Amino acid sequence: MFNWKRSREIENFAVGLARGFAGRFPPHESQEPKTAKLAGAIDDACNRAAAYQREHRLGIYGKAKFGTCFKFELSQIGYPEEFIETFTRQLLLTMSGK
Repeated sequence: MFNWKRSREIENFAVGLARGFAGRFPPHESQEPKTAKLAGAIDDACNRAAAYQREHRLGIYGKAKFGTCFKFELSQIGYPEEFIETFTRQLLLTMSGK
């Protein structure tokens, strides 16, 4: 059976991670060439996502929920679609340990 409480926790984490990333690297900067600031913000987000995965042991549905919520929040904040897709893929791979 699906756990709605856990689903809400995953959503809250994904939204918080996206907003935290936006605070470190705002959308208008995503158009600029790759910088150390971007690399640091991505590394921080990946480390936080990996730690969350180790603690909560998300399955396939949990990771899908996380990815969907994370992408939606980045889209609402104003990041370009290509950036969102690449970044979310990287986060999910990090969470998978691959």
